[in-house]
Amino acid sequence: MAKEYAKVFYNSDAWKKTRAAYYKHCGGICERCMKEFKEGKRSLEDVKPVKIIHHKKHITPKNINDPRITLSFDNLEGVCDDHHNKEHKAKVKRYRFDKQGNIIKNNNYPE
Repeated sequence: MAKEYAKVFYNSDAWKKTRAAYYKHCGGICERCMKEFKEGKRSLEDVKPVKIIHHKKHITPKNINDPRITLSFDNLEGVCDDHHNKEHKAKVKRYRFDKQGNIIKNNNYPE
């Protein structure tokens, strides 16, 4: 969820256009998964689609009006949920539920 100071930016036409263009630029494939694949650390079947266009240098109240930070391809990266959660230290869950309420094990959960 976007922080309060960033909500206007993330709803702007400039961001929506940049995000769509960057998604096409990276081919809709997680850039970190692809890097791991090229390094032999991940199989091609495990390469995931982009879910988030991530800012490498995080947006802050001080830089939110700087297009070199917010809109530059040099500061963007297409990542899957797993890589984005690792970046932001989100707690990885061992299990989740599907729409029917069945338990689904997260195969990427660190054992």
